[in-house]
Amino acid sequence: MKLRLPPFAGKAAGALIGFLLGGWVGLALGIILGHSFDYHRQSLFVLLGKLPRGRLPKPSERIYRETLFTCLGYLAKQDGRVSPQEIAAAEALFKRMKLKRKERQEAIERFNQGKLASQTTAQNALEQLRKRYATRKARRLDFMEQLLEMAYADGGPREAQLKIIQSFLPFLDIGQVDLDRLHRRIREAKGYGTSQERQQGYTRKPTQELSLVSAYRTLGLNSSASNKEIKLTYRRLMSQNHPDKLMAQGLTDRALAKAKERAQEIQQAYALLKKARGL
Repeated sequence: MKLRLPPFAGKAAGALIGFLLGGWVGLALGIILGHSFDYHRQSLFVLLGKLPRGRLPKPSERIYRETLFTCLGYLAKQDGRVSPQEIAAAEALFKRMKLKRKERQEAIERFNQGKLASQTTAQNALEQLRKRYATRKARRLDFMEQLLEMAYADGGPREAQLKIIQSFLPFLDIGQVDLDRLHRRIREAKGYGTSQERQQGYTRKPTQELSLVSAYRTLGLNSSASNKEIKLTYRRLMSQNHPDKLMAQGLTDRALAKAKERAQEIQQAYALLKKARGL
């Protein structure tokens, strides 16, 4: 509800203040000044209404950004180093958010602070974020998606990164089903399988032939990967999709079935690369 001042508010206030400060003479001067205020008040409010607003992000948005950049730096550093691909992913995010020069510098500082942060520091920041966005789950899911984008920036998430992301779930009040859905969305967007496979929900037949290109893509690698990288990536992906581990996470039967299909794809891709490279 807007506060509406009576047309004589300026004169009344001026008279009262003037009388208290200067007696009857002050009262007269206060009425004169108050009358001037009443006369120009409307045009003054119109002028104030035209002043630029929203130059700075809202407090909640500022908390979102600061926490996001800190957690991105923390996540990127989990495998021991921040790769050029992860730096590029951060830069791409800055552009999507249309950060100005000063905001971009602050984002870089937060990212660098995150690289040195402890897990407790990151989790405390997430707890504050969850409280701020308690009724806005979509915003919290968007936050998690940005973290996953960083994890997938360099050929797929590392085991340490997946553990960190998993530990963040309760602090963001996000369930495993939501996380699995975000994983699938990002995998599909990054080309883990053909468009036909995406439409069919990863229903590739075990006997279906794989091309070398799609085999590398399935493992999140390219043809420049070394034999050692291929072996390590295969073991990591199979560990992530191991039935016992997934069952312990309480996934639904449908999610387990999709994970099994994903494991079959990984095995086929690795078998093809082993044959092609003579591993």
